[in-house]
Amino acid sequence: MRSYSNRSPGRIIRGMKRSAFITLLCVWLAFAASAVISRTVFDRLPHLEDEFAFLFQARIFERGQTYIETPEPARAYWQPFLINKDGKRFGKYPPGWPALLAVGTALDQPWIVNAWLMMLTVALTYRLGRALYSPGTGALAALLVASSPMALLLAGTLMNHTAGLFFTMLFVYAMWRLEQRARAVWWGAVGGAALGMLIATRPLTAVGVAAPFVLYSAGRVLWAALRARAVLKRVLAPLVVLSIATVGIGLSWPAFNYSVSAPPGESFPAYLVRFARGDKDTNLYRYIWDYDRVGFGPGYGRFGAGHTLESGWKIAASIRRCAVRDLFGWAAPPDDGMTVEDDACLVTTPGYSWVLLPVGLLLAARRRWTWLLAALVLSVMGVHLAYWIGSYIYSARYYSEAIGAAALLSAAAVAALVRWIDAPAVKSGGLRPGGLLYLVVAAAALYSLAIYTPARLKPLRGYGQINHSQLAALDDARRDPSRPVLVIAVGEHYWRDVATLMGVTSPFRDSEIVLARDPDGDLLERLRAEWSDREVIYLVNGRFTHDLAAAHLD
Repeated sequence: MRSYSNRSPGRIIRGMKRSAFITLLCVWLAFAASAVISRTVFDRLPHLEDEFAFLFQARIFERGQTYIETPEPARAYWQPFLINKDGKRFGKYPPGWPALLAVGTALDQPWIVNAWLMMLTVALTYRLGRALYSPGTGALAALLVASSPMALLLAGTLMNHTAGLFFTMLFVYAMWRLEQRARAVWWGAVGGAALGMLIATRPLTAVGVAAPFVLYSAGRVLWAALRARAVLKRVLAPLVVLSIATVGIGLSWPAFNYSVSAPPGESFPAYLVRFARGDKDTNLYRYIWDYDRVGFGPGYGRFGAGHTLESGWKIAASIRRCAVRDLFGWAAPPDDGMTVEDDACLVTTPGYSWVLLPVGLLLAARRRWTWLLAALVLSVMGVHLAYWIGSYIYSARYYSEAIGAAALLSAAAVAALVRWIDAPAVKSGGLRPGGLLYLVVAAAALYSLAIYTPARLKPLRGYGQINHSQLAALDDARRDPSRPVLVIAVGEHYWRDVATLMGVTSPFRDSEIVLARDPDGDLLERLRAEWSDREVIYLVNGRFTHDLAAAHLD
């Protein structure tokens, strides 16, 4: 391996291969774009209910706990998608993403975790593309991921999809490496860790990602068994290690549920049996909405007789219409006046991000792995047919873990077309025009970054009335900036009216700003007595005041 340790930065760059240098630029582009989007579009605050629950649980994990004692009065400190059970308060989601996000909350910069993961995903995409196809294909795939509006949008949020995409790509890369035999057992452990974390982060997506590789690996084992015992052992050993690592880390999901919801005296093995069986009280999602389940029939989903395959196809069609625009941004930008209310996906023009996928499937090299990548895309889409709700506001996020595979297929298609275009020139020794196709795709990626993505993200700025303007107004209202403040929201209001303040309130209520809600005004004396050491400011009809008597409670 070439060493650059004693060389100047300029010589290092000159010594790098062009594909590696392009990828390095893409890696830092991905981080910078994620950082800018998180700040300018989302104000580095949670916006969706999911994000509030993730951030809340991450702050609990940061302190080495899995839950907090339910604060009293509980309704004064309500937040979306939190569960109160047996005196415990915790989030409803699996623990994988909150545990990672806790690294960011410990740094007081939770946004940075997704930005880091986006960088690593771009690098992994290049490495896998280089291994499967060629360095140029890997670099082009890295550019497609780094410029993907869907990937960048999610990397700017506090959602768990960027982590899901990273673990997906790490799992696929590990599967490739263990098949190459060198350090196969080690790569089996890496692949198992990645898949286990995916289970603990996005369980349904993990099923979609794993399914094609389970079938593929079963075929490899069967073929090895027909050849020789030594071959079977060589194929089977890393897969066994992968399975053990997957189960070991994946068990963190039921272990978390057990720690917060198990009846007193129940052993973990007994709880695990009930969890595997699907008992209602082991599914934390159902503590919020009983119909929030994966499957078909009555009781699945909140619509009529339940979720059906027909409704699943309709939801999938809507998500696909969003995905074909936002995957690579190959569409006309949204109208300048469009809002979230006009169109949930924020784009109504036709999308063409899919155009290279069938070409890659038909013409790309590495036929077996090309079909595996395609199967991953279809499998991720397929498993979500069984879920009763779609995803639009934050793009086609349920399909986002397939972005890397789609980018690799598209880049492989470009490489195949270039070879086909250049074939006559290769025979005659003339100029090769196929390279112009790389420039066309690179120009399309730059169009996406410079034109489509900014227009796509513009309507999301301050979505749900959540932005820093409310914090600035609170700062103006404070009489003593050195003293912590309790904000009491009084009178009729929607939770989004105070969501910005929710986002900066610690679960332990020891943050500089603490929000309490008292719509009926019957908790005021209790709250003032409890927080006598803080400056108390009231939020009434969207305005901060110290004089509640003078405020209008219309």
